[in-house]
Amino acid sequence: MDLDAAEKHMKDWFGDHASWSHEQLLNLVYEEDLVSVRNLQGFSDYSTGGRRPGGGRPSFPLMTQEEYGLLTAPYSQWAPAPFNRNNYSCMDRIAPLMKRQEIPELRRSPHMGFLARLRPLKAKLLLGMVPISEDRWVERKMDDPANYRNLFELINDLTKIFEWFSHEEVHTRTRDAFNWMVDRYVEFQKAANLRREQNGVEERLDLAGMWAEYWNDGMTNMSQRTHQWIVDRVDEVQARAFEQYKEALKTAGTDEVAIGEAGKKYYECVQDLRGMLTRLEYTIGVPMTGFKGYTATNAFTDLPLAQRKNTWHQIIKSKPFKHQLAILEAEDKAAADQAANPPSLAEQMDIMGQLTKPAHPRFRDTENLLGHYEEGKKNREETRLALCGPPKPVAQEHWITILRERMDFYAKNPRNLERNPDAWGFVCYRLTYSETDEEWTTFEENFTKDVMRSGTWISGFENIKSKAKIMFIDGREAGIAEGDIAAAKQHFKRTFTMLPTLGRMWTQDFLVVDKQAFKSHVDPPTEEIRPPPPYGASWGSNGGHVRLVDTTLDLLSQEFIDQVSPGYKGEMKILSSLLLEEVYPLLATLSVRPFGLWPCARLHPREVYVGTTDAAQEGWWEFSRMDLGLMQGFFQSMRGRQAGLRARGS
Repeated sequence: MDLDAAEKHMKDWFGDHASWSHEQLLNLVYEEDLVSVRNLQGFSDYSTGGRRPGGGRPSFPLMTQEEYGLLTAPYSQWAPAPFNRNNYSCMDRIAPLMKRQEIPELRRSPHMGFLARLRPLKAKLLLGMVPISEDRWVERKMDDPANYRNLFELINDLTKIFEWFSHEEVHTRTRDAFNWMVDRYVEFQKAANLRREQNGVEERLDLAGMWAEYWNDGMTNMSQRTHQWIVDRVDEVQARAFEQYKEALKTAGTDEVAIGEAGKKYYECVQDLRGMLTRLEYTIGVPMTGFKGYTATNAFTDLPLAQRKNTWHQIIKSKPFKHQLAILEAEDKAAADQAANPPSLAEQMDIMGQLTKPAHPRFRDTENLLGHYEEGKKNREETRLALCGPPKPVAQEHWITILRERMDFYAKNPRNLERNPDAWGFVCYRLTYSETDEEWTTFEENFTKDVMRSGTWISGFENIKSKAKIMFIDGREAGIAEGDIAAAKQHFKRTFTMLPTLGRMWTQDFLVVDKQAFKSHVDPPTEEIRPPPPYGASWGSNGGHVRLVDTTLDLLSQEFIDQVSPGYKGEMKILSSLLLEEVYPLLATLSVRPFGLWPCARLHPREVYVGTTDAAQEGWWEFSRMDLGLMQGFFQSMRGRQAGLRARGS
């Protein structure tokens, strides 16, 4: 038996599980750029007339295209005196922030540690994207109240992200880095305005005001979209739990045990989600106090986190909670009665012998439990309205707005070497050749169905879906051997040379259909048996996938990869249904590179990136991976036996 070949085959298909764990994922931290290249890229669109992240145009005079070009030109080439003595450009001055060079004027580093596990989710929020599309929501059965713990854990993760934004050290470092950068833009503004004056142009630039408006709009858009999405999801799950409770009461009739069990199931779901939602609602929002160009307001989100929490609780305490108080009083009374009259040893043994402990008596209080739902819903909606105002209509997701505008421009100004100038998506190489034409046709049908189903809950996706494309290249026609990813990478680099940017076929990474990807679409593994609560919604993790190949890995040091993305080798498997709705916008907006997705993918039993997950789902995966981890030990044991046999034979 060729153990090396067998082990390689197993790792290719299932991953190297002996060298990675849930605990390692939870402890993995990377340094986040608090002012990033993506911010500069987004501001460039906005400052020359693009839309704000939340919709609407800038409220300040715009930079002209000529002035935008001057950002990279030395002042000595274009600026009036006294700026013409400067031999550097505005971008030269900002470069240290992007290149992670030392900046003496900043007392603190413009970077901050953040959990690698939540990196993709935070990147989506910053783009104003939904945490999970409806397809994935339903596929994972997150709409089922039985899996409410998964939603509970997701809200917990979202809260951690906003707590990070509001952390005093993060806020201070972000503010300082922002203000340092804005000072460099203001220097440019002074020179550009003097030039405008000499040219008889009356309008004046206010780049500090523009940066503050752009930044605040992005943070506000992220906060409001995330908040409304979570409120809608919690309302959906709680409403289903309440309807199920009422149906269970009809079925139970006078059966006190069944009534109690139904009440317990309903109450725990609704009350747990309400408690977690309350914490998110006073945490969400990113204050901009002290940011240059920003005028502080009395808005709830401009308050420090501790003050937001106190304000929220003061308002919610003023609301009537008749039914909730009755339930809590019943709980206190029962606890006092038990303390005064503890059960006998025989009664304790009887309870211990029961397979299911009887539900607490308060869960049989149907009148208060039924009243508890509407009472709590009304009080929280009124509190939310008082502090946050009415929910605003959701505008088109910002990346879609930019994509549409750029596609229109590319279509009107095609480059000679550019294929599909009005399409966006990925290039995909076929590198498995033993399939018949009929089998390949079946694959393409299944794959296309997976990819093109994307978009529900993604505002504006229907406006760009018709231009989405996966451009297939048959490796045989390009002279590429079966499974030769290195050769495909070289062909891709030679063939697709246009600048990688939003609104085009993506050219920093490409897709590969190998035998694993093919099999996942035509003969997918069956879903694992439904795990018990709280592991819940782990379904939907075995769908069809493709391999994503990173062409920029050689630009990164091995030391950096070992630190931020252990085990990453420049390629990974991606759930096909996420390609357009999640992976493309994350890559094409420079929000995250594939190595930022890899740690989350590595925890999956087949090392597939499946989008936003939660602690309960990941915990089930860790349990499911135990057998695969044991196989690593099997190979080591077999090598030891073979070595012993060879030694005896000699």
